[in-house]
Amino acid sequence: MNVSTQSKERRNLLPISDSLQLMIAFGGFTLTLITTIIAILNYKDKK
Repeated sequence: MNVSTQSKERRNLLPISDSLQLMIAFGGFTLTLITTIIAILNYKDKK
């Protein structure tokens, strides 16, 4: 099997800025989801 040292298989799929925005958005979504679940559980406990 011959592997070229000038292979272009590791090209960037997303720019770094888009990747960071995606990670921050996903983190915000996860935090919101966890906060909502905790709020619902606390509301059920009070009833």
